[in-house]
Amino acid sequence: MTNNHAHDSYEIYYMCSGERFYFIKDRTYHVRPGDLVLIEPNVLHRTTEAYSSNHERILINFKTEFAENFIQDRHGELTELFGSYPLLRLGSKEQMQIAAMLDKMLLEYKLDDEDSPQYIRIMLAELLLVTRRYARLTTVKQPEYPNTLHQRVSDIAKFINEHYHEPISLKLLADRFHMSQFYLSRIYKEVTGFTFVDYVNQVRIKESQKLLKSTKFNITAITEKVGFENSTHFGRVFKTITGVAPLQYRKLHKQ
Repeated sequence: MTNNHAHDSYEIYYMCSGERFYFIKDRTYHVRPGDLVLIEPNVLHRTTEAYSSNHERILINFKTEFAENFIQDRHGELTELFGSYPLLRLGSKEQMQIAAMLDKMLLEYKLDDEDSPQYIRIMLAELLLVTRRYARLTTVKQPEYPNTLHQRVSDIAKFINEHYHEPISLKLLADRFHMSQFYLSRIYKEVTGFTFVDYVNQVRIKESQKLLKSTKFNITAITEKVGFENSTHFGRVFKTITGVAPLQYRKLHKQ
């Protein structure tokens, strides 16, 4: 069974009403009405409840090829936009403008006319240009953590991302961050939406995918480089998360 919390497409998440905590890679963002979340391909992310479960959002996922009208020779600009601004807190004018554009795209998607795909591409290009201009002309401040608990968990997530290739255990992290294993396990799940083991596995598999696509390392070498104890366990976890075996993944993504 495939169990992905990262995907090979860009994601645009617009909060219409309500609130959510959005954990992206290694930190939490408190997303409020009118906020725009931008997520790069293959970045771990998950939303969790913030004070109330009631919320409404518009979600767009698109691959690089679909946005070719916008990208052309500007792929670096798209990468910079999504990589630099995970959360944009829009002004009231921009909220109205972007909400109207998203509503129009949604109506066109539901219409499903033969011209709809091309029309949606054009509207997506406009949305990306408006968003990039806002980010370029506005002083975007790094959002604060929702609270100190989220900041502590972010520190743990950053440590995992920096040391995934080394042996990592719940005990090691609990000792390092001065808390009990039970407490660390509970708050990590509460804040990120991931269990400790699931998050470590997701980070390691994501890194192994890069190596499978860009190097000729054999499976044993990749197993060691991403922190798994043996190739059997690596292969089992890889297939659970991606839906295919490592060598099959390499064949499918051969460059």
